[in-house]
Amino acid sequence: MDKVVACQTCGLVQGVDDVPEGCVAKCARCNFQIFHRRISSRSRTLAYSIAAAILYFPSNFYPLVTAFYQGQHTQTTIFQGIRSLWHDGQYFISGLVFCTSIFTPALKIIGLIFITLTLDWNGGKKARTWIYKIIRIIDPWNMLEVFLLAIGVGVIEMGQVATIHPGRGVFSFAAVVVLTLLATLSFDSRLLWDSPAERKHYQ
Repeated sequence: MDKVVACQTCGLVQGVDDVPEGCVAKCARCNFQIFHRRISSRSRTLAYSIAAAILYFPSNFYPLVTAFYQGQHTQTTIFQGIRSLWHDGQYFISGLVFCTSIFTPALKIIGLIFITLTLDWNGGKKARTWIYKIIRIIDPWNMLEVFLLAIGVGVIEMGQVATIHPGRGVFSFAAVVVLTLLATLSFDSRLLWDSPAERKHYQ
């Protein structure tokens, strides 16, 4: 662990001696655990991001839900849902679903892959830092339509209007959500500003 660290909970900068194996260091002010360096952070983040990129395409092109309505059977992909909302005049919702399900997840995956692949470059530290900040800002908005879909399905089922079943794309969709979350959580942002020797030790 670093000798001088800042608590990620309260921000207190404090000195930390070597922590024996099996023990943890806690903040002197808020008593929360001080996060240690994440070993193999770079490789794990890259692996999760590549896996998410692979599953991103089937999650958007395979049917997300299968509906049975008045004897009719329909399958809907994300693109079809966005197009239907746009044609129905629901421009705000259509744009929101597009951003949260297609644009921002792709931006996040590309950004994480770019950061992990370019960490050894001498220049671009500020650019990588800004990309990481953008990723953290858009992170809560990713896959927002999953919650909208859950609410919509609940309302439909309670009203006995139609029968909704998950399609093939929903499993890839859920996997992308989990993998992008793991990619963000496994990345140690201190790698962005480490010296080459420190990065080689921790990445």
